Amino acid sequence: MKVSMPKTISGWCMWLFFLCVGLAPFVAILGTIAPWLALAYAVFSFIGM
Repeated sequence: MKVSMPKTISGWCMWLFFLCVGLAPFVAILGTIAPWLALAYAVFSFIGM
């Protein structure tokens, strides 16, 4: 099984969102970044980037 890197900006936002949510209990600042990444994912996926 091969894991590939995201090819779109929305894909990167999704990966970073899950990374931030997973690490938020250990690094507090990541909990404040996660909602912005979720919004960025929604916007970029809507416009097709």
